[in-house]
Formats: sequence, C-alpha cells, structure tokens
Amino acid sequence: MKAFGLLGSSESLSTALVSDIEEFVCEMQKPMENVRGIDFSMLPPCSSILMQQIMRANCICSVWNNANERMPINFHPEKNGWILRDNKYTPNWYIGELTPPTMQDMLLAPEEENYSESDEDATSHCEEDNDFDDDSAFED
Repeated sequence: MKAFGLLGSSESLSTALVSDIEEFVCEMQKPMENVRGIDFSMLPPCSSILMQQIMRANCICSVWNNANERMPINFHPEKNGWILRDNKYTPNWYIGELTPPTMQDMLLAPEEENYSESDEDATSHCEEDNDFDDDSAFED
C-alpha cells in the first residue's frame, strides 16, 4: 500500500494518507463480520486511537528513513503520539475523554431510542468513525 511508504517523509500527515491507512485498518477487520460472540480485542481502534498510532508510526519511520544520515532530522516525539514521563517516552493512546464523564452521558435520550435498520447500516461501517475532516488536525 502506497500510504505506508509515505510514512516518515513529512511530520505533517495529509488527510488522504490518514484516510488510506484508516481504510486499510477497516479492510483488515472485514473477516470479523461473520464471527459469533464478542472478542473486543479484535475490534478496530476508534479514530482518536488510530490517529495516535499513525503519528507514532510516522515518527518511528522518520528515524529509520534517516538512520544513514550523519545529522538526521527527527520529528518531535511529543507532537507525534508520545508522552514524556520520568525521562522516558510512552505512547499517548488517545486524546480526549476515554469514557463519558457521567452515566447520564451514556444513556440514550428518548428520541434516540428509536433504532432502525438504517441506523444499523450507518454504525456497522468503520469508515463512519472518521473525526478528521480537514488537514488542520494533522499539522502544527
């Protein structure tokens, strides 16, 4: 896939590159469509988590792409999916709230309880989880 070959070439990630990688991740999950039972470890990551993984991969690819350079230009880890804790870099797994702040935020409002087949179609596709609609989310 061409998108993976572009990782590490630029610190800013284009919307097209991120979309191609998201599409690949979703395609990898299609064999799961007919599986019975739930194995949550097999679910694709949400957009926030996937974006952090893509940013980390981009940062690591830049190190490897420039490994033969005397003075390599490396991307700043803290802007690319890493957090500095106790003088060590650890993955930043997500941005934002991991869970809703209150139980009330998880409950459906009465008008949202009318679930239809068209809702099922909209929620069954991984592509619908894309929160990144413009390039500004990927640039400094």
